[in-house]
Amino acid sequence: MHTEEHTQVINDQLFSAKVESLAQEIKELKSQNISLKQQLAAKTIQQEQLSKANHRLQTEIIDRQQTETALRLLLDRLSSEKNDLELILDTTTTHSDTIEAMLYDRALSLAREVTVDGLTQIANRRAFDQRLENEWQRLARENSPLSLLLCDVDFFKRYNDRYGHPTGDDCLRAVAKAIESCIRRPADLAARYGGEEFAVILPNTLREGATHIAEQICQAVDNLKIPHEFSYVSKHVSLSIGISTAFPTVRVLSKTLLESADKGLYLAKNNGRNRAVFNSS
Repeated sequence: MHTEEHTQVINDQLFSAKVESLAQEIKELKSQNISLKQQLAAKTIQQEQLSKANHRLQTEIIDRQQTETALRLLLDRLSSEKNDLELILDTTTTHSDTIEAMLYDRALSLAREVTVDGLTQIANRRAFDQRLENEWQRLARENSPLSLLLCDVDFFKRYNDRYGHPTGDDCLRAVAKAIESCIRRPADLAARYGGEEFAVILPNTLREGATHIAEQICQAVDNLKIPHEFSYVSKHVSLSIGISTAFPTVRVLSKTLLESADKGLYLAKNNGRNRAVFNSS
């Protein structure tokens, strides 16, 4: 073999060895590249997981901060309310007698609003209805008499037309006071029945006693000497009164006594007014 040929063979072998070596290196690099890609993918997943965990942590921190702020505000409000309650309690304890008196006065005021006529300041129709029914039931158990007076200001419409409604109100107030002055027992009740009508409940009172009080009322109103130029029966304001007496029973309604007194009032008006008439029926 010639030297040149021998040299060429050697070169070819060296080239093949280098090519084979390069191929092995390339294969190893590819293997390393795959490994690096896998590691990179794992790192990416870890990074995403860490990022999500960090986001959750940040969210929890924010939520806790908000919760802490809300709790702090609530605590401040509760503390303020506690101080207010302590102040109220201290004031209530210190001025309990005064507060109790104020509450009692308010309760009395409310009770008066319900049962007292605003114009005349005597009992109103509501109080009258309740008392009549209560007395009827009580006296039915005791088998005792109950008398009732129905009073009407004579020609009051003509009085209002002549003197005006404000003066008419003054007249009703004066008449109510005169009627109330004629009853003195705690169980007796004078009430404004409606408009210019008044009613008087007289428990444990027979016809004679009721008639006596009715006549006293007529005289008390006459003594007021309230001018009434448009009256057909007197120069002054006068009353017509119907009187009725009954022994209440549970089988009869209290309205029967009221109806009887109303008939008496009708008789008083029909007989010339300015008088008291007992309805015997």
